[in-house]
Amino acid sequence: MKKTFAILLLTLLIFASCKKSNDKFSFPEKPITIIVYTGPGGLIDVTARKFADVASKYTEATFVVENKPGSGGIVAMKRLLQLPADGYTLFASTKSNISKIVSSGGEAYIEGIDWAAMMMADPECIITHKKQKVNTWEDLIADAKIKDGNQLWLGPANGGLDHVTALKIWDEAGIEAKWIPFKSGGKARAALLGEQGVAYVGNPREVLGNDDLQIAAVSSLDRLAQFPDVPTFNEFGINNLDNEFMWRGFVLKKGTLPEIKKWYDELFVKVNNDPEWREYWERGGIDVVYKGSEEFTKIVHNDKEQFTHYLHKIGIINTEATNLIARFATGKALNFLIIISVLIFLIIGIFVNRSPKRKYLSRIMLPIFFIMLSIIFFIISFSFPSNEKVGPSVIPRLWIFILIPLNIYLLFNILRQKKEIVQERGNTKIIFRFIGLLILYLLSIFYFGYFISSFVFLLVGIYLLEYRKYLTMLLISAGWLLFSYLIFYKLLYVPRPVGKLIEMIF
Repeated sequence: MKKTFAILLLTLLIFASCKKSNDKFSFPEKPITIIVYTGPGGLIDVTARKFADVASKYTEATFVVENKPGSGGIVAMKRLLQLPADGYTLFASTKSNISKIVSSGGEAYIEGIDWAAMMMADPECIITHKKQKVNTWEDLIADAKIKDGNQLWLGPANGGLDHVTALKIWDEAGIEAKWIPFKSGGKARAALLGEQGVAYVGNPREVLGNDDLQIAAVSSLDRLAQFPDVPTFNEFGINNLDNEFMWRGFVLKKGTLPEIKKWYDELFVKVNNDPEWREYWERGGIDVVYKGSEEFTKIVHNDKEQFTHYLHKIGIINTEATNLIARFATGKALNFLIIISVLIFLIIGIFVNRSPKRKYLSRIMLPIFFIMLSIIFFIISFSFPSNEKVGPSVIPRLWIFILIPLNIYLLFNILRQKKEIVQERGNTKIIFRFIGLLILYLLSIFYFGYFISSFVFLLVGIYLLEYRKYLTMLLISAGWLLFSYLIFYKLLYVPRPVGKLIEMIF
């Protein structure tokens, strides 16, 4: 009976495998998500939605656009890499993502992504205000020489694509200027119209619909058909700026099956050749050109080298003197140091709690703990950009430089008042509870993010200090989060940790 059952089971398995091998390729069987790293309305968001619309002519697949803004595309890339390599998730990418990857030390993202298709090349250009005296290329060069490095150029993102393009232009033209970054291209153009600078670096389509803006020079081999009156850099004798462009395309997670990649390749080619797609983009001076995975990957690696060079030059990537510390500050070695420090401190705490001198020793532990914590955060601060005199690392280091001397002073006072402390009556457990809360806070940031963890930490910490005015507690906690958001995130552009669990949910 058992032998008969085994033969029957084997026959069924063979039949099932044969049937499976004879099944036709049936991708896709569910909706495809296109992840966009900006909010709705951005140009890459428009690109993703236009692609979904045109692609519907050639496939019955359903496309869903999902906006995941944050950290210049890092949040969206993490989302892509967290999901299976099953082909059901596309990431709408731009050249600006490479700048963020390089500046954040995230080169591993480049290797974890299959650069599936580059769909267009949007040439970089210099845009000026017609009503200003300085509005042509010749005017810009003459004015730059007069101002001797104090000419103001405007654009989005410090260290982004447009900033790096400006640096290349200055090098090739033999001039110096200052880059004034804005939160978005729209705000930078508004500043140009408000005469806060003389030049804006962007793309040709950005002058459409505004008669006060004009293009002084464009990065292209030949004049653009849509802008026949706009000169190229070649015409001014600058020969190394004829191929600077913002590419836009789509990527998959590495490991996607070859047959799925082939399905996408065929779809990308069909969309790229579609008259509606081409007419929509070409009217803005964009070169609608398709590059497959192999060629696209080469372009990405070349961009990485270019960004690395220029971000080193302006100091956004840490200099050689601090580069080793920066790698340590963002790597596994730092995590190991934190874990070992916490374990050692917990072990010492257990022995202190059993000691007859626990009041005195527990008092000593608190300032020592804060000194250790300050040193760790000082190391972390080296991973922040340091291209400016007042950069993202300044405020954390100011807090550290205040905390360390203060805690050394407290430690000195505790050592001096040993007899009085030993004779005091009081509950020493509150100190250990507070240290334990700090440890939990540091761990929870990794999972729940900075804002949620900080809010809970402040509420519980104030409660441990036996303060019971709950409205005041809420206002203090919320006030600190608002301060952190405005100063670190909005003013200094230092992203706060989102948290692994929060990333997975949203």
